[in-house]
Amino acid sequence: MQSTQAARYKVSDPQPRWRRVGVIDVGSNSVRLVVHDVRGRAMQQRFNEKVLAGLGRGLGASGRLSPEGAELAVAALTRFAAITRAQKVETLIAFATAAVREATDGAAFCERVRQETGLTLRILSGDEEARFAALGVLAGGAPETEGIVGDLGGSSLELARIGRGRYLGGATYPLGPLALDGGGGFHEGRVLSRVSQVLSRASELARGAETFFAVGGAWRSIASIHMDIHRAPLHIIQNYEMDAVRLVPLLNDLMSGRKHLSLVEDIAKKRASTIPYAAAVLKVALETGRFRSVLVSSYGVREGVIFDSLSETERQEDPLEAGLEALVAGDDQAAEFGLALVDWLSAMQPYTLAPRLAAAACRLVDIGALLHPDHRAALAFDLVARAPLAGLTHRERAALALAVATRFKRGVRSDVSEQLLEADMIGRARALGSLMRLAADFSGRSASLLQHARLQCDGRTIELVVDETHAALVSESVQRRLAHAAQELRMTPAVRV
Repeated sequence: MQSTQAARYKVSDPQPRWRRVGVIDVGSNSVRLVVHDVRGRAMQQRFNEKVLAGLGRGLGASGRLSPEGAELAVAALTRFAAITRAQKVETLIAFATAAVREATDGAAFCERVRQETGLTLRILSGDEEARFAALGVLAGGAPETEGIVGDLGGSSLELARIGRGRYLGGATYPLGPLALDGGGGFHEGRVLSRVSQVLSRASELARGAETFFAVGGAWRSIASIHMDIHRAPLHIIQNYEMDAVRLVPLLNDLMSGRKHLSLVEDIAKKRASTIPYAAAVLKVALETGRFRSVLVSSYGVREGVIFDSLSETERQEDPLEAGLEALVAGDDQAAEFGLALVDWLSAMQPYTLAPRLAAAACRLVDIGALLHPDHRAALAFDLVARAPLAGLTHRERAALALAVATRFKRGVRSDVSEQLLEADMIGRARALGSLMRLAADFSGRSASLLQHARLQCDGRTIELVVDETHAALVSESVQRRLAHAAQELRMTPAVRV
């Protein structure tokens, strides 16, 4: 029998190095520090803190930054500078957006920040904001992500077009909640009229696309409210999907202040005041662009500036694959076994999950190995479903989690998978998990031993073909695992030495 050399699956040495990157974002409404550990295209968040300073409040009337907001912002930046030093941040990127860009005293504010904190703020242009927002969505999405990105900040809305995994152009519009607030509170008719007037001329919305990618804190808050109302089984903002037409009634309620919106009370008071404006902008954008779905992205400008700093090779990586590489880093044996398992199960691809997801499950085959055996499957499910991985829809997360959990225990059930997946997908995920369990038991989770067997399948029978020299590896447990896998596949098991 031909077998792949185990050396093929050796983890390369040395491994790519983690580097610590800090991003300070001085926005019109909030000032935020995010610290990521970056390894290739993978970003793992270590620290995230914001202060709702309201730097752009009153800017439309006065042309100047809010004095109270400036004090809060400088205090926050002083703290953030100290934190980045303590966390040994290697690369620090600090920028300001619309409020500082448009204020007559924006340059003076930047100079004050430099003198008092040592931070040098780069003032992004509107076009740069649009580009970085688009790059952020690309950083967190699947390789072929396409649609229209909308990034709603405190003072501005950036719209950008993405396609084939690339930024295709964008522009900025003065439609942030602080820019729309005339000082007398929210007036639905006036705000909708103003937004419609501006967006009717937005070329990005005129070209047509199925998906609108919503970026920005206010829109994330709306998505969180939508999750609570609809009892979403997986409360993860990244790649949360909403039907664009069915979302409009909620947006109407948010504009009118109707109070099944006790949910709004859970939002910070400073953020809650922006929700009606954010709802108005989103409603007009969706109706103008005639989108079918809204996909929420927790990746935005901050992640976009990091993505922009990567090499072209790193940017072309699949974010899921890069994230998996980072997640399993440090356990070479598990990483090598996962790589070998991808090839070993290739013959079963028509009966399990799509190749990209099946490969991801194989890479995570040992993620629960060190957990308590009585709770291993459930804990592995939660770890995978909520893992800090980019490039996954919620349905894909559920399928991946179910496959990995089934690798540890038969018959795993979860509200998450049962609400998000149809029966066929559940069956495919369980079949994959059962096959992974068979491979782990046969080989002792060893890439080298796994090469002494292969699977053959004709759609009726699944056969484990084993090298005669390693027949002793076919234990009673292995035969039981093969029978379980065959049961999930609705096939007949067989062993041939």
